Amino acid sequence: MLNRKILKIIFASSEVEDDKLVIGKDNDLPGWQGLLPSDMSRFVRLTSYHSVILGRKTWDSIDPKFKPLKNRQNIILTRDPEFRVEIPEPLPTNTEIAIAHSLEEATQISKSEMVWVIGGGEIYALALPHADYLHWTMIRNQFDGDTFFPSIDWNQWRKIGEEHCVTRVSGTEKRKDQIDSNYYAFQRIW
Repeated sequence: MLNRKILKIIFASSEVEDDKLVIGKDNDLPGWQGLLPSDMSRFVRLTSYHSVILGRKTWDSIDPKFKPLKNRQNIILTRDPEFRVEIPEPLPTNTEIAIAHSLEEATQISKSEMVWVIGGGEIYALALPHADYLHWTMIRNQFDGDTFFPSIDWNQWRKIGEEHCVTRVSGTEKRKDQIDSNYYAFQRIW
């Protein structure tokens, strides 16, 4: 919790390899982009109508047709005091853009009680010590990357939810995901 806001981190990574969770490569997702529509649907469902904090590099990596993220207050965290964003006119309903220069400032200007941290690696490292919840999609595959989620002390967290997303057909249900994944929700043990 920071500034009386519930801080939630949401991220996707490859399977654990050498105690590392790969979350990015070349300022993008490392190979699974577009292969997990169920994860993108979950992301939209969980973060809509809340504030989201994202780093400038993450902001830059978002396809322009999806910027700003609709139905969210997009708070871009940057060290650059000169950073500006071209704000499209008109902004979609329930959508805002703000710039902050510290995690504390970002949570102060947040308009929602629940704030989602959506990346990247440096922003996750700043937020992890303050986070109340982790929402993690683990892609059941190995990917090369150059950006990693910070080390997690799992003794500080308890699992509160789990879902296995598999690509195979079961009965009449056919999943659109092209890679198997596991989704986990954790709550911090304060």
